Amino acid sequence: MAKLTGGHLFIRCLKQEGIKKIFTIVGDTILPLVDAAADEGIEFIDTRHEGAAMHMADAYARITGQPSVAMFTGGPGYANAISGLPAIFTSESPVIFVAGAAELPEKGMTTFQEIDQVAMAAPVTKGSWMIHDRRRIPEFVATAFRTAMSGRPGPVHLTLPIDIQEQEISEDELPQYLPHEYRAMGRAQADPSLIDEAASLLSQAQKPVIIVGNPGRYSITAEQMEKLAETTGIPVFTVEQARGLLDDEHPLCFGYADGALNPTARRFRESDVVLLLGKRLDHRYRYGQIFNTSAKLIQADPSPAEIGRNRGVAVGLLGDLGAIVDQITAAAAKGSKQDISSWVDQLGQDQKAWNDALRSKATGEQPMHPLDIFTRIEHLIDRDTFIVMDGGDYVQWGRSYLKARMPGRFIRLGPLSHLGAGIPYGMAAKLAYPDSKVLVFIGDGAFGFYPMEYDTCIRHNLPITTVMGNDATWGIDKTFQLAYYDRAVGTDLRFIRYDKMVEAIGGYAEYVQIPEEVAPAVERALASSLPSLVNVSVRSGASPLAEAMITRRRGS
Repeated sequence: MAKLTGGHLFIRCLKQEGIKKIFTIVGDTILPLVDAAADEGIEFIDTRHEGAAMHMADAYARITGQPSVAMFTGGPGYANAISGLPAIFTSESPVIFVAGAAELPEKGMTTFQEIDQVAMAAPVTKGSWMIHDRRRIPEFVATAFRTAMSGRPGPVHLTLPIDIQEQEISEDELPQYLPHEYRAMGRAQADPSLIDEAASLLSQAQKPVIIVGNPGRYSITAEQMEKLAETTGIPVFTVEQARGLLDDEHPLCFGYADGALNPTARRFRESDVVLLLGKRLDHRYRYGQIFNTSAKLIQADPSPAEIGRNRGVAVGLLGDLGAIVDQITAAAAKGSKQDISSWVDQLGQDQKAWNDALRSKATGEQPMHPLDIFTRIEHLIDRDTFIVMDGGDYVQWGRSYLKARMPGRFIRLGPLSHLGAGIPYGMAAKLAYPDSKVLVFIGDGAFGFYPMEYDTCIRHNLPITTVMGNDATWGIDKTFQLAYYDRAVGTDLRFIRYDKMVEAIGGYAEYVQIPEEVAPAVERALASSLPSLVNVSVRSGASPLAEAMITRRRGS
């Protein structure tokens, strides 16, 4: 039997947490960990850039609803990887970011590729630690996973020096405790009296809405969300990672909880009672000021720091969001409720008018409008299809038009809008669900960040299909420049046949200029069983999101 090392101990701890895949680029100071992982049957998904591996880990957590692990060598590997960490932090994804380092006794001596990794990660993680003793490896791994998944989820960092990875250990030092023995496994309920108060407010409301945000993805099931909606009869909007928790085609779901992408959500200002399930009162909602000053806000959150932040609330519910949804559903089932059919009908009329307005833009002119793409291929998208959005103006039309049908299937760049993550996100989706279609919608600017990840797709058999909107510009920023300064500076790109690039790497690709050819090209790409790209020439123009941002900046 091979000797056991600190590396084996670390990997065994990951296995106990259910980790089966690690996203990486292999390098010097994690070689003992990589070797130990091979002994333990862990699969490594190696990319062409560390930032791409981080984005894959981010998406894998979003898609599976479970923590994921990304691992890199210290120094340069860490430095490349950390480019993706702020996006993961603001998206609140539970990623365990692991890095090696040179020998611990040489720390502070200008040792091999030395940088202060723990301090660098600290501002954009929920916790950042150096493991300085092999005997404490299980403790630090347990702390990392507990921190990543408690309260509002988020990333953590662990640095493990190579000498600790290489130290021999005995069988007695292998993990002694299972995850359910070192962290709370139940679901914390909210105060029952406050649940009754919240249910009473909801039952008396004339124009109530429910808004579900990020942490709902990790604690509320689609079945719970549907039961809450149908028991209360209250309209539901979803945003961030919660998109799809209630199917957009459900009669009580009215899509994006963002008035910039969905004018139906502008009715929030009329609502008299608002139930926020994990949705922060952030800039998107003008820190709570988009709601009427007389509206009663019920804010449910797993973090006490968020309740009443930026605006006072009528009821604050602290606990696991899934447990709180069950509590409110049960309380609502016991009482009577108002007839709010006219309110629901009004939202339905708004939604239909917006969808009709979007479809009217698909005129078939050339160069084509982005909606000529989205309207012509929607029949190819089933409930199980992954929709990934990456880029500026082009994809905002898709965000407005396409429906989120299931949890984890509608994936968009997080609040930081870190361009280029779309291809890694798509790879993670195909890795997690190999039998599902994966459609990545991306602008030509965003595509330029990680085009070599098509090689990763081929090596790991991840046949994603990318539908590019190519207008040879940094579209949304050029839109802003023209609106604010009447000129564009540094936002024009060359028109490039990215399809030929993908073909050269080994994928399937087509170039499309005519609207009628979009759907057949995408069908052929999906049927190719290869990583594919459909490069579509589109015209530039302000998206609904861009127009809303311009209006807000001008104070209109």
